[in-house]
Amino acid sequence: MTDVAPARSIAEVPPGRLFHDEFHDGFRTTGPDARWLHTTAGPHVADDGTVHTSAEGLRVVSGGPEGRPVFTRTVAQDTTPGAVPGVLDHVKWLVYTTHRTADGTPGFEVPAGQVLTGTAVVSGRTHGTTGHPFGDQVTDPEDDLRLASTGINAVDPETYVIFDFLLTNRRVYAFYERLPFARAELGRYAAFSYGVPVADRSPEDEHELVLSYDRDAGVVRWLLDGREVFRVDRIGHHLPGREHLMLDHGGTEALVVPRQLNFGMGMLTLLDGALPGHSPVGLVRLVGDPGFYVDPVAGEPTPQRFVDEASRPGSRLFGQGAELSVRRYTVQRGPAR
Repeated sequence: MTDVAPARSIAEVPPGRLFHDEFHDGFRTTGPDARWLHTTAGPHVADDGTVHTSAEGLRVVSGGPEGRPVFTRTVAQDTTPGAVPGVLDHVKWLVYTTHRTADGTPGFEVPAGQVLTGTAVVSGRTHGTTGHPFGDQVTDPEDDLRLASTGINAVDPETYVIFDFLLTNRRVYAFYERLPFARAELGRYAAFSYGVPVADRSPEDEHELVLSYDRDAGVVRWLLDGREVFRVDRIGHHLPGREHLMLDHGGTEALVVPRQLNFGMGMLTLLDGALPGHSPVGLVRLVGDPGFYVDPVAGEPTPQRFVDEASRPGSRLFGQGAELSVRRYTVQRGPAR
């Protein structure tokens, strides 16, 4: 659902700036002038939110009944061939830019010698997470990425490496993952998800979030309010320790050199994840394949265990929701220093 502010022309894009949106022209995900596109898979569309635009930018609120900010869309455990993958329950409201490279790949090219950077001014909060059904497996529902989060992300659609900033009501996280969805083409590479806390926050806080990729150096940097808070310099490899590992899908580490990245923003859950430092047990088995999950503490070949092995509907939707505000979003490219 979209509430569009009166249109005004978008300023001319300066040199080095590839994309800029302050949402003064509204927010469009369909049609020839759409600048954003919802993530889709079969019948599942990640558009579980009500969109408003104004002079302050974009605001998205979970689109529950009677105006309540709760998620309403979910994906069941995929127990039959051809079913929508249960892991897509992660994405409640998620969009990426419609920009494409010269060869038609979604995203922005990163030539040799260049740095590609996405910058967004963002605020976010979660709602209703205290109503979770997981008992002592959740230690702080106001600060648990698995229950709900908001943020921005950068993805390479060719190799499925993803770099996110995610927000709970209490903390900012650098999120680094590689999804297993390209294994048919690229082999059984290591797939994983890490959530690394990098700063405290309050729901009212607004942040400048920067994701920057230097192709020649092979480095991705996370900058929060002008300060580098995290970096990855072996893209495709695990982090040195497992203390922040939330999901492990096994596989062999392989160095990745993305040729492009696309940038997006969204509201998410991660219910199949474990809580680093507390328990290796995930909350909900979203994917039925018994070989999909590995214990994030013990590693292969130990399978991961879950509070809810059957993915009951009440474990996936329990009154939680989120809201995301984005003042502006910019993608630019320039020479490496």
